Amino acid sequence: MITKFEFDSDVDGLNLLILAAVHGNETAGTNACYKLIQEFENGAIKLKKGKLTLVPVCNPQAYEKDVRSIDENLNRVMIMHENPCSYEQSLANEICPLIQSHRVVLDLHSTHCVGDVPFAFCDYPDQYNKKLIDALNVGFVLEGWPDIYSKQDAIQDFSTEHCAHMYGNTATTLECGYHKAPEAILLAYQAIINTLAVFDMIEASTPDKREKEHIQMDSYILKTKEGQLSRNYKHLDPVAKGEEIARYDDGECLYAPYDGYILLPNLQAPVNTEWYYLGRVKN
Repeated sequence: MITKFEFDSDVDGLNLLILAAVHGNETAGTNACYKLIQEFENGAIKLKKGKLTLVPVCNPQAYEKDVRSIDENLNRVMIMHENPCSYEQSLANEICPLIQSHRVVLDLHSTHCVGDVPFAFCDYPDQYNKKLIDALNVGFVLEGWPDIYSKQDAIQDFSTEHCAHMYGNTATTLECGYHKAPEAILLAYQAIINTLAVFDMIEASTPDKREKEHIQMDSYILKTKEGQLSRNYKHLDPVAKGEEIARYDDGECLYAPYDGYILLPNLQAPVNTEWYYLGRVKN
């Protein structure tokens, strides 16, 4: 069962939901949420409009074990399940009604590698997530995630963003950098503050817009057998057409099909999971 913290200004305004630790080992957002909750509870910050709900730990068992998931990826099963057959599906049945009841969702994640560059996903653009993304202190925005899944069909995209979109709401995913980095916790905390500010929910200055490069996601590579990436790639490392990116243990190699970026590389990806993505600057 998840634990949520709710704050109501009793003044009409936006319903905002903050999620963290959808993947149990992604703890930057969790630490940021607890810091903010403490500040609300001791009066250091006060909600002036709308309602705010925070779920610092969306996957409690995985969080306790410091692992990504227990049975499956919670961010691929975020729909209602009539007969849940995994721990994560049961969690989705608790989280989906929250997503349905909040107009805007900020889902805080973090990444696998030290030094990873923070960025935001914008899967279903509208006035709300454009306003939210403009307020985030990141230099990159990834677009096109749903399209690559619809083209390749190997994995269904039942993510928090998809869930919100299906209910007519808006969700934005923020990847704050490496899981354990203090900078990632600070970025997650500031992202919540900035979001509250741009929607006029707290007394705070509206953050300045930071210029952002938009990357169009093109495809993902599913790791189909044992192998390894050809070097210790980091997210948003540039790759050149023809560059060897990965090599299976049987000698088969995978190459970059064009000049672009490697996205979300997982150096420890298990077989039959996403290994890395590819993308290029959006025109």
